[in-house]
Amino acid sequence: MRTTLVHLQRSLHWPVLAPAGLLLACGLLVLAGLEIPVGGKWVAGWHLRQLPVGRSAVAAWPLRRLTVLAVAVGPAAFALLVPYKAIVDRAYLLYGANMLLLVFALVASEARNNTKRWITVFGFDFQPSELMKLTLVVTLARFIRFRSSYKTFKGLGTPSPLTLMPTVLIPKQPDLSTGLLCIPILFTMLFVAGARPRHLGTIALLGALAMYPVYEWGLKPYQKQRITGFLAQLPGFEGRVVEDAIVKEMLEKENYQLGKSKIAMGAGGWTGVGAGNGEDQALYRVPERHNDFISPAVGPEGGPLGTVTVLGLLAWLLLAVLGVAGRQRDPAGRLICVGVAALFGFQAFVNLAMTIGLMPVTGMTLPFLSYGRSSIVVSVLAVALVCNVAARPSYEFGRGDFD
Repeated sequence: MRTTLVHLQRSLHWPVLAPAGLLLACGLLVLAGLEIPVGGKWVAGWHLRQLPVGRSAVAAWPLRRLTVLAVAVGPAAFALLVPYKAIVDRAYLLYGANMLLLVFALVASEARNNTKRWITVFGFDFQPSELMKLTLVVTLARFIRFRSSYKTFKGLGTPSPLTLMPTVLIPKQPDLSTGLLCIPILFTMLFVAGARPRHLGTIALLGALAMYPVYEWGLKPYQKQRITGFLAQLPGFEGRVVEDAIVKEMLEKENYQLGKSKIAMGAGGWTGVGAGNGEDQALYRVPERHNDFISPAVGPEGGPLGTVTVLGLLAWLLLAVLGVAGRQRDPAGRLICVGVAALFGFQAFVNLAMTIGLMPVTGMTLPFLSYGRSSIVVSVLAVALVCNVAARPSYEFGRGDFD
């Protein structure tokens, strides 16, 4: 037991753990300041109340967050103690198991709000699609580490099926944003491994040309409405998109959440109104403000200083993870860190961009802050995996990093 604790302590890489822990603390503070609608009243975020007959109880968001962090301790300890190379060697097995979980969630799980994303494990609801993001990083690291075929245009097709399978399967749940996040992870890891930028650019261009048929025949009506609503709020676009009262009413309804988000982002002034005071007026109550739209909840309470603090912590975390990657000579270790940085970076960018109208609204969570329980567990697991890489320096020898 003592030896295990010593190994666990040595695996802790504080330059990565510090910003991750501070982001979790910020998320806990923001959730504590939010309120929960119960029986026509709004109660503080820490309270636990019973809803009227026929509806389930609503637990306080901060208390649930602490419960989720307790659940995440076990997987994180495993990711710290087991050498990361042993995990990489079993990546294909993990990938296959995760794919089976995705299929099980799609076929056999209970539908919730017209989606089939969750499976229940020991009373804990979990999204296999969230875990697939990290599983894909490890699997791609396993596949790419000692290959050179991806340095040719034809060779780029070899790792693509590993990414395309979850990219196609996850949106069927439906969860389009999580599925599409797999693509920038692949591109980033291939670029760092030495893929030619012109080859990646050509594939990106072909993907852009395929956007119209995907929009026309691959998206559900509500997803099309989100894109149309996004275009309608852009300057100079409204007059061409909104032509009659019916369409205008639809777009106003679709952009209600975005409109509330924009108001909330600037509602706190320069200094904010203080922790726990951001919901004194219904004006600040943005739908899904505890989850996908948690960043607008930071604005009223912390003002620009609170928002800059969150952005600074995210930047610190990304730089720390990339710092670990830069010190690694082992291709698999470096690729894992780069993949995790891409996962956090693109996820945060999409979440923040959609809350201010720079991208269509999606179900993308903000890492470490949003309430999403599966997202928190996977984010903690990813940080533990990076610490694992940092604690085990490489002794690989070759002419270059990927030789």
